[in-house]
Amino acid sequence: MKLWQKTYLLSTLLCALILYGCMFGVTAPALTATVKGATDTALREERAIAGALEVTMAKAPEGRQIPVLRTFLDYYANTGLTFQVTQSAAPLYSTLPFPVDKAPGTVGFLREQGRLYLFVSDRLPSGFELLYMKEAAATDALLKRQVTAAALTGTLVALVMAAALYALLYRVNLPVSRLAHEMRTPLTAMKGYAETLRDVKLSEEQQYMAASYIAEESTRLSNISARLLTLHNAREESTPFGPVDVEELFDHIRQTYPTVTYAVRWPTLFGDRAMLSSLLNNLVDNAVKASPAGAPVELLAAPNVLTVTDHGRGMTDEALNYVNHPSKFKKLHPTGGLGVPLCHQIAKAHGAKLTFARGADGGTVATLTFYNSLTS
Repeated sequence: MKLWQKTYLLSTLLCALILYGCMFGVTAPALTATVKGATDTALREERAIAGALEVTMAKAPEGRQIPVLRTFLDYYANTGLTFQVTQSAAPLYSTLPFPVDKAPGTVGFLREQGRLYLFVSDRLPSGFELLYMKEAAATDALLKRQVTAAALTGTLVALVMAAALYALLYRVNLPVSRLAHEMRTPLTAMKGYAETLRDVKLSEEQQYMAASYIAEESTRLSNISARLLTLHNAREESTPFGPVDVEELFDHIRQTYPTVTYAVRWPTLFGDRAMLSSLLNNLVDNAVKASPAGAPVELLAAPNVLTVTDHGRGMTDEALNYVNHPSKFKKLHPTGGLGVPLCHQIAKAHGAKLTFARGADGGTVATLTFYNSLTS
């Protein structure tokens, strides 16, 4: 996993924790208000029933208090309210759906058999203990809706934030990844010439040519890094173009890849030499890798067209679909890497189109067609 991807995961996790913490902070007061509203309503209802029960029992004849109590509470049998009455821990009356033991003066919720109940336990002035209880299905549903809404909102915001953060980090990292990819070929060539200077006895002219090549590749590296950053951040029409000697461009590539052969029937085109060199180096590098050892790779410059042809193993339909339309794929295809999308971007900046097709012998032909270029 790349460093920017690790940074993305850690940043997303941290932001998600902060986001869900904020969502909890916003949701908690709403949940508290829902619970308080339900308990306040239950308390008022219980106190009204308890007051009426006390008055009724006070008017009952001596010895008839318990039957009056039963008759009074039976009135609520069809209202969804259930009661339990005890005296000195001895049960006198109960319509509760299950046993409940709560100390007098307590109010709260309990869940039994998947259902939520609200209870109020009270001690009456007459000495009886009254336990009021009702099913709180509406309150339970409201609490679940509030929690679900908060979770869904938090998840949606987290997903949008994660996608935006990924796009941002990917966009910031892309020039660096492309720069590293493009520096590979000139650095390899420079290393080879430097090792030759160190290990092989060369003539003075050969030493000068090797040193010149290293200096030239160093300059090209600097140009590539500047052009890639410009290509990524600037508008295409702001890229400065000038005349490019095609034969010189092809000859420079052949110095890096000895199996390259070329023919030039379009001597000069207008564009950015560093970017075009980067594009052709990518295409030739892929062609050499796909070809048998020592097999030729052919460069051709015809009016408004540059082609790179190899005689290798060719590409599958899937690979061809990717290299012709890399922008449609979220992930990089193993065949293309970063070089193919960059080649398409450079071609677009030059008013050109890059296409790939199978060659006559099963290899691959990359064709760069210029629509806005001038010939010499």
